[in-house]
Amino acid sequence: MAALKLGLMALAPALAVAADIPLWGQCGGIGWQSAGSSCTTVATCTSYNDYYYQCVPKPTSAAVVTTTSTKPITVSATTTSKATTLSTSTKPTSSSTSSIPAPTATSTKYFISFGDSYSQTGFDINGSKPSPANPLGNPALPGWTSSGGLNWVGFLTSQLNSSLVLSYNFAYGGATTNASLVTPYAPEVKSFVDQVAQFSSSIASKPAYAPWTSQNSVFAVWIGVNDVGNSWWLGEAEMNTLYKKIMDSYFGRLQVLYEAGARKFLLLGAAPIYHTPLMISQGASAVAAQKVAIGKYNSLLASRLDEFLEVNCDAEGVVVDTVAPFEEAVKNPTKYGAPDATCESADGTSCLWFNDYHPGVQIQKLVAQAVKAVAGGFF
Repeated sequence: MAALKLGLMALAPALAVAADIPLWGQCGGIGWQSAGSSCTTVATCTSYNDYYYQCVPKPTSAAVVTTTSTKPITVSATTTSKATTLSTSTKPTSSSTSSIPAPTATSTKYFISFGDSYSQTGFDINGSKPSPANPLGNPALPGWTSSGGLNWVGFLTSQLNSSLVLSYNFAYGGATTNASLVTPYAPEVKSFVDQVAQFSSSIASKPAYAPWTSQNSVFAVWIGVNDVGNSWWLGEAEMNTLYKKIMDSYFGRLQVLYEAGARKFLLLGAAPIYHTPLMISQGASAVAAQKVAIGKYNSLLASRLDEFLEVNCDAEGVVVDTVAPFEEAVKNPTKYGAPDATCESADGTSCLWFNDYHPGVQIQKLVAQAVKAVAGGFF
């Protein structure tokens, strides 16, 4: 996705009068025009630069991490990967007595993520670094997303937690796992391979601005919609060969992360693209074929994670089911503010879909809740 730029010209002071600006709304900066208002009571107007002030959540005092409705992820090196369920009252299944320990509530935690447009926030490792005022670092919350607002990374690091979680999000719109296996839409797109290389050349060394450790960090990967989206029509033999190569590359990158010190892994299964308006428009036979391809990809992801954990016996990980959050929304669209299951809206909230291939804010929030359900102790 092309970077958004503010076309701001004139100098105008930030205004503050009666009516409330909602959370995440702009509240000042060069060129900002408003009838005059102040942030809602749960937010504070924060300056990120001369051009952009935003209503962000007021800082909360250090408190015990809330885990009243979920349990921390509980997997071990020999545990079969368990996909989370959507219900917040359902506890993640575990066949191990060990659990991923969360750092203390007063310590900083690091959420290091990789993926495609479903995850991107526009983060530039050479720009402003994540901080308590803006856990995304740059750009300001909600970032440059394909949802019309916050995506799952933004929800996890700004709303669905009671501790300081800083996000280093290397996700890049249009990414595939390996560009030499599945070509992205443009040559400048950073694949998962490229994103891990960017991590290796920046924060892998645990610089002073990002002193992450094996215990205070979680590494998350959500990729696959473009790998599957550009291959679902292949014959079974060709698809099997391709997906094996993709998984070889995928878990080769996880090994790079492990060697750098990563020990906690959250792998999000490929999203059900067959629910997107774009894919539905291609007809029932295409949708059926896509379901098979997504199922094959996610089955391989789970089995390869088991193999990875057996080799790296001190690592912990889980595959998060992303099909359930999408299906919860498309089966109950009015519950989530949409008139039906296929409408699209650039505001990200009045329909389930931001456009014909990208989920809006409500689906993204459901995905974030599903992730938290298996890693609630961390957030």
